[in-house]
Amino acid sequence: MKNDIKNIITILFISLGFVSCSDFLDEEPPTFIAAELFYKTPEDARNAVDGVYERMLNVYSRRWMCIDLYTDDVVSKRGNTWTTPMANHTVTPSFELFDDNHDVYFDWWTGIGRANDVIKNASAMDLEEDYINLIVGEARALRAFYYYNLVRTYGDMPLITNAADWEVPRSDVNDIYNEIIIPDLLFAAEHCSDGLHDGHITKWTAKVILAEVYLTRAGKRRTSQGDFVQGDASNYALARDVAKDIIDNSPHSLNLEPSETAPAYGTAWDSNNTFSKESMLELSYLPITDIGNWMTREGRAANNGVNYWGSANDVPVLLDKNGNDIGNESTVDELKFPRTNNAGIFLPTPHLYDAYEEGDERRDFNIMTRYDVPNGPTYLTQPMYRKFVDTDVLTLVEGSDFRYADNNTILFRFADALLIYAEAQNEADGAPNNDAYLAVNSIRNRAGLEDLTANLSQDDFRIAIWKERRCELAGEYKRKFDLIRTNRLTTSTNPINIDWEEEQGSVRTLVSASNDFSGDILWPDNEWLWPIPQAQMEINLKYGWVQNEGY
Repeated sequence: MKNDIKNIITILFISLGFVSCSDFLDEEPPTFIAAELFYKTPEDARNAVDGVYERMLNVYSRRWMCIDLYTDDVVSKRGNTWTTPMANHTVTPSFELFDDNHDVYFDWWTGIGRANDVIKNASAMDLEEDYINLIVGEARALRAFYYYNLVRTYGDMPLITNAADWEVPRSDVNDIYNEIIIPDLLFAAEHCSDGLHDGHITKWTAKVILAEVYLTRAGKRRTSQGDFVQGDASNYALARDVAKDIIDNSPHSLNLEPSETAPAYGTAWDSNNTFSKESMLELSYLPITDIGNWMTREGRAANNGVNYWGSANDVPVLLDKNGNDIGNESTVDELKFPRTNNAGIFLPTPHLYDAYEEGDERRDFNIMTRYDVPNGPTYLTQPMYRKFVDTDVLTLVEGSDFRYADNNTILFRFADALLIYAEAQNEADGAPNNDAYLAVNSIRNRAGLEDLTANLSQDDFRIAIWKERRCELAGEYKRKFDLIRTNRLTTSTNPINIDWEEEQGSVRTLVSASNDFSGDILWPDNEWLWPIPQAQMEINLKYGWVQNEGY
């Protein structure tokens, strides 16, 4: 199994226990262990902040990829009650995804409540100052990250820094950034550990999140009142400088060596290479109920490669990595994965496939249609995101299970810092400099591509960086947010070629990636933000809450 960290196993619920979505913003949460009885030792402080990390596991193990559904990158194969409204753009505040059991809005707030508890109580402990600052720094970075996801997704949020102070109105997004997100990340960048990421927030984790926060604040957004506003361009320089600090001074770097099953680009997701030198925020799962990753099931395309590779009885020509015919004599049906359970909820689009240049090693890793077991069989499948699936589960490795796979999820990498720097430097300075070219070319060269064309204009370099972000960060929960901040959400999602119509290499692409997406629905303005869940609105009307415009 993977090099899992202990902090995701021992979860202590200190002041924010299991509360329903109908009361967590209405009354003080119940207590399992009184804070004054718990916060005594360094181990107590560590266990408490570990409980703040746990919420990320729940969100990313199943539902958060919904943020990118029906952009030009992600589509759902089958229409069910919580994907069809997204396909048809008829989302409502009562949408099933937003109820108590589907782990998005509620889980971010659970994490914030736990973080507030740790910040308050750990700060008062009679322990060595550097250790307290480390614990508080991790809690503040996590609180900032949870708030960052909330304001990008739902807009104005209540500004809560006290575990008991839940009865408050919503605050403007800018207040959340200025009073919580940025100060929290700056504190963490000063006090968290200075080393490679091992599952805990480091100063470099905080800095890469902060760099992206500045990049986001420079861009476009829609307010909860329905207004479209452009951010302050001075944030580009801030993003540039933080990202450059990471590039120049952090211990992180790109992975440059391939593994048996992946090119160098994909080794960060290799089960034998968890928490690599490239990883800056990575979630580690265990093959245990409620601590495992469901994305293998959610991102599983189909039981076999039929239609994509041809009919069940076709015998496809298979080539090795050097383009040599391996002499395949098996049919498409015979080359199917033995694991049959699949949901097909989060699938890549042909539009994304076609975005890759010829020879780009990232394409066939990101969009997996074939998996070669080292010294073993070859399997064919319809297209799915390789980053989402645990191939041990698909190939029936003993002890694996689709309900709680242990494939890790990577949220930030050194590549993020490189791409943030390149984009922000170009915007801040009016043209790309040599360091910006070096940053993006290091990513392209690793993918098997030549350097970017030299001496591009600011506009042309901007477009090139947008493309590199899409190809490099595919399936890493960033596409919709990128389209929003660059004001491309509508233009990049209408119309979309959803059908796999063209012949791509030796692959016959005959199957639609979606059963319910028409491809000609304009992205509505109101869905730049998701609605506040209806249950929360009903409770908090007395605090002056008003639903996001358009819902």
